[in-house]
Amino acid sequence: MPETVFRRVLVPTDFSPQSEAAWGLAQRLARAVGAEIVLLHAFVEAPLYSESAFAADRVREVYASGRKWVEEQLARWAANARQDGLAVKTLLRPGVAHDEIVAAARAEGADLIVIGTHGYGGVDRLLLGSVADRVIRLSSCPVLSVRRPDPE
Repeated sequence: MPETVFRRVLVPTDFSPQSEAAWGLAQRLARAVGAEIVLLHAFVEAPLYSESAFAADRVREVYASGRKWVEEQLARWAANARQDGLAVKTLLRPGVAHDEIVAAARAEGADLIVIGTHGYGGVDRLLLGSVADRVIRLSSCPVLSVRRPDPE
């Protein structure tokens, strides 16, 4: 009996066009090899620094609203994939994106991470950083980076 190449594929998303491209590729790959998909969003919450309790409460409301939106998007993406017969689990982890992606891959036993990348180079990469680059460097499993082609 042939060995399964990938059993569990982690797909981090920030809901950008690059993440959508990675999500599409991950679904095709999972379908081809019979893998489960773990769809992840790392939700970054900045520390609450405020001069008044009112402002801190307002910031908490904004975070709660953002978190709800993310949960709804994850559920929608997962439901669409499940309708196509794929096994999908969703995760929402608070923290720094690259750290949470690598930790989730370990915790979930991912065989592969499929991640979207903007493909920045040079100064843009230096100034903006790259979550995908950090994940590639820190991950203990293979990482497939997906760059959405620029429209022509």
